[in-house]
Amino acid sequence: MALLGLTALLGAGIFLAVTQQPPRSASGSERIVLAAETVPHASPVWVAQAKGYFRKHGPQVEIREFESGRTALATMLNREGIDLCTAAQTPVISHSFTRDDYAIIGGMVYSDRDVKLLARRDRGVHAPQELKGRTVGITRGSSGHFFLSLFLACHGLELADVQTTDMEATRLTGALLEGQVDAIATWEPHIYQARSALRDQAVLLPSSDIYREDFYFIARKDFIRRHPRALERFLRAIEMSQRFILENGRDAREVVRRRLQVDGATLDATWDDFHFTLFLDQSILLSLEDEARWAIDNRLTDATRVPNYLDYIYADALKAVKPEAVTIVGKEDWP
Repeated sequence: MALLGLTALLGAGIFLAVTQQPPRSASGSERIVLAAETVPHASPVWVAQAKGYFRKHGPQVEIREFESGRTALATMLNREGIDLCTAAQTPVISHSFTRDDYAIIGGMVYSDRDVKLLARRDRGVHAPQELKGRTVGITRGSSGHFFLSLFLACHGLELADVQTTDMEATRLTGALLEGQVDAIATWEPHIYQARSALRDQAVLLPSSDIYREDFYFIARKDFIRRHPRALERFLRAIEMSQRFILENGRDAREVVRRRLQVDGATLDATWDDFHFTLFLDQSILLSLEDEARWAIDNRLTDATRVPNYLDYIYADALKAVKPEAVTIVGKEDWP
């Protein structure tokens, strides 16, 4: 069964909108439960939490940690109790063929250098063409999976030319070190950690500017309709956090290092790969449409038509916080 069809089945029967109001904090402010991926991409979340920006702007934010945006989004959609999550664009499209009960409320970071392909020299991989017939570790249905497809196409290959092994991103480094796979296509800090461990046997294949990875805040539509002001206040806290990151890079990295328990060298080596800013631009729609066509062409879904991704964008909260950041053409206000 296609992966995306399986995802739909796993979520069957639990698409009913939650009608209860969320619990309130002791101060009476609304509460948001946020499912966040434990990676540096989500630095605005970790800084906002550490610096007290959520407390300053409200609402009360409870953070639940996940290993990938794929898992965070699937959990939010298929279980009650999570209102908002962080994820890149590929998980967004993977659910869009079967449901439309969620929407992006804002991008918080983008990068064209975050997702990379690392191979083992001692497995005979020195150049992109030598991936043919090799085993590549990916997180299926993630940005790493889509990136691998783009990378191979740039070098005259197809997904069918390689064997792929699906696992959570946190396991990919170990799989490469143990020889379970010949290469991995994933995001930082996993690439840096694997490259450091393999040393001379690591081959980082050139891949800059192939793919712009976006990292979004995504909310359940039922929560959006009931609590639009809470989302505005949440984004104001994130905007304050991003200003701190831009103006105090070293201090921000230290906050993230302590929060995620990663070494400073890893953050220093990858920090400049990220552009921290709130945005809802036209590139989001183009990227979602391109990836949806890719999923259809590669039979990752039984769907045959690309959804209208304007229906998966909620711009009103970001317009209230940072109107200049909303440049999507044709997007009307929320009904």
